[in-house]
Amino acid sequence: MDLDEAVGELYGGGLGDFVAVRTRLAKEAGGDLGREIKALRKPTVTAWLLNLFARRSPELLAEVGELGERMRSAQGEGDAAALRDARPERDALVRRVVAATREVAKGEDRQLSPAGEDEVAATVVAALADETSQAALASGMLVRALRYSGFGEVDLDDAVAARARLRVLPGGAAGAGRGEGVETTDEEQTQDPPEPPEPPEAAELRETELRLQTVEAKVDLATSQLAEAEEALARAREAVAQARERLRTQTTQRERLTKEATRLRRACARAARRQ
Repeated sequence: MDLDEAVGELYGGGLGDFVAVRTRLAKEAGGDLGREIKALRKPTVTAWLLNLFARRSPELLAEVGELGERMRSAQGEGDAAALRDARPERDALVRRVVAATREVAKGEDRQLSPAGEDEVAATVVAALADETSQAALASGMLVRALRYSGFGEVDLDDAVAARARLRVLPGGAAGAGRGEGVETTDEEQTQDPPEPPEPPEAAELRETELRLQTVEAKVDLATSQLAEAEEALARAREAVAQARERLRTQTTQRERLTKEATRLRRACARAARRQ
């Protein structure tokens, strides 16, 4: 057993069994590996569900990677038209991931709360905006949900288990199927010479547009949730109206039967007196 296998078993298993499984794996491994396993933190409910989503929905996860790559490329090139054109696809993709995560929760006898849905949406927005966040989501090792503030990179502190070994699950990377993907390690990497810094105005515009994308995604999700709530309310009102109608019918029938019973009792009494 190595750390990757332990992480896979821990973060792909049941949340209620996390501590017991971690203790067992750490004991089996022993030594330095056992201490590394013991240090792995239990995920939040939303992070746990996202980890299961990453394992169970590789095709949808790959769509997040592909769209994120296109949007980041358009952002880097300052292609505002391409970003606008991608907005409907982005909004639909966020809703689909929220719906898929909700189904994962149902399969685990859990319910994804409205706050949890917001966290899922925010994590998808972060993954679309930031390549390392995309890798974090695809790794299936989240400890907490992600959130993009609109400035610079997404804060991944305490967000990913074994971050030094961050990698994507098979099929989850933007380059899935080509043997590519995002990977970060603590080792020094050979880097190309840095590009000249972009003008402050361009950086400010880019950050503002990304903040706008985050807010728009949240608004679209809230609008979708409101529509669903209104539909549920309409169904509930219809059910109440039908129940009231049944109650009125039953009340009328009861009154009629009561009157009929009274009439029959009186008729029986009169017949008895005549005998």
